[in-house]
Amino acid sequence: MKKRWTAALLAFALAVCLLPAPAQAADVKDTAGSRLTGVERVAYDYMKAEIVKIAQGSRTSTEIRIPDQSSLSWPLSELGSNAGSAVEEKVNEVLDIKRVFKCLSVDCPYEMFWRSDRFTWGYSLSRGGGRATVRDLTVRLEVAQDYRGAGSTRTSQAKIIEANKVLETAQAIVTQYQGLPDMDKLAAYRKEICRLTNYNTNAAKGNMPYGDLWQMIYVFDGDPETNVVCEGYAKAFKYLCDLSDFQGNVACYLVSGTMGSGGHMWNVVRMGDGKNYLVDVTNCDTGTVGAEDKLFLTGGTSSADGRTYTVSKDRLRSVYTYDEDQAGLYVDGYLALNSTDYVPGFDLPPEPPVTPAAGNGVFTDVADGAYYAAPVVWAVEEEITNGTTETTFSPGDPCTHGQILTFLWRAAGEPGDPTLRLGDTEYYAGAVRWASELKMLREEFDPEAGCSRADAVRYIWLAFEGPAAQAASFTDVPADSPYAHAVGWALLEGVTTGASETTFEPDTICNRGQIVTFLYRAYH
Repeated sequence: MKKRWTAALLAFALAVCLLPAPAQAADVKDTAGSRLTGVERVAYDYMKAEIVKIAQGSRTSTEIRIPDQSSLSWPLSELGSNAGSAVEEKVNEVLDIKRVFKCLSVDCPYEMFWRSDRFTWGYSLSRGGGRATVRDLTVRLEVAQDYRGAGSTRTSQAKIIEANKVLETAQAIVTQYQGLPDMDKLAAYRKEICRLTNYNTNAAKGNMPYGDLWQMIYVFDGDPETNVVCEGYAKAFKYLCDLSDFQGNVACYLVSGTMGSGGHMWNVVRMGDGKNYLVDVTNCDTGTVGAEDKLFLTGGTSSADGRTYTVSKDRLRSVYTYDEDQAGLYVDGYLALNSTDYVPGFDLPPEPPVTPAAGNGVFTDVADGAYYAAPVVWAVEEEITNGTTETTFSPGDPCTHGQILTFLWRAAGEPGDPTLRLGDTEYYAGAVRWASELKMLREEFDPEAGCSRADAVRYIWLAFEGPAAQAASFTDVPADSPYAHAVGWALLEGVTTGASETTFEPDTICNRGQIVTFLYRAYH
């Protein structure tokens, strides 16, 4: 039967949805779309393929006709006298186009950069053979003014091609940090985004139409005058994660709701320990409540229904509440946040083989170009440490107090009697005795505990007999702290740097890759 878009059919055949701004994403097996079934999954898969073509510029029309589905057909005898209304009800039972659109928006942080926040959809009804069948199901995605061509459902190919140039910048960032452990990689992405963009207060007030200012394009375009709102920050972070290979089972989600009383978009990241943590890149930017990293891989206290969680640290208290449409988007209910902040290194599974680093040729998990590649080679050659197995070094594993003291002791030539042991099995016995004689150890010393950045530089400083140095000027390193002069010396000697221009993050636990790098720099 001929397709009809008549006024009589609009009551059941045409739905107009005006959505708020949020858009989100996830990786292959963690997508919102993977939870869809039936006709909704068919619509999602088909639309996603066409949306990719639009983003690449090979298709300019944003009217997407979904192939007819046999499941959208019912016997007339089952529909009663008012077949039109009955079909509308049945379509709505099996196909929530708004939900499909939401899933596409959250799964495609880049591919839908050209869209507006509005779409329409419709279908025609065919009667024949005793059945009523939905035909020509079509979704019309409105194009944002920034990319519009000849009409609201046509893109400008020239503008699309221009926008795609920013993908090289995003890929370059991922390539630059590909050798880092997972947490360090994510932290680097956070810093790069905050370096590349600023918050667009004017757009947040509703003074501009929905478009680039809500997208990741303006983050990576190299223009300091093109800034974004929270959605742009969150999409950029998600996109960098989507391009990345992680050592652990990491997944990044875009979520929306409120922070306090205002609408907001942020990320939830599942780390290799299987737990979820909040990442609010927007509010890690300079001058915000969470700067520099108070709202990065952070835990929180959840409400009974899991929809709201509160993050409290120092004098910061932030309340996040998911939008209702987040329920069931990625998991049953809402993405649950871990109660405590992420601790790096303790969750990494055995790492997959990679190409051995040039000059290394031994460890499969020391990638060429990793910042710790040369230090690992040096540490092994100098017999300061070795791998965790014959073929792996495990640079992302946490480094304990016992381990770093053993490294330093070996670098010093194993002074003292190496046969003296604390017990039957402690490899670090001689190192701990040596460190105790040099008054390195604190009263609460635990050789099996993870070694913090503060303790690491203090140990190295004392191993070099505590050279005179000015106390560090970081805001999180008190001048009277036992490690203040050690941090100042480490900065002066290039052993390490701050986590930012104003912070050192003294309590962050170091991993094996970081520790051998500190030692390599100290001894060179």
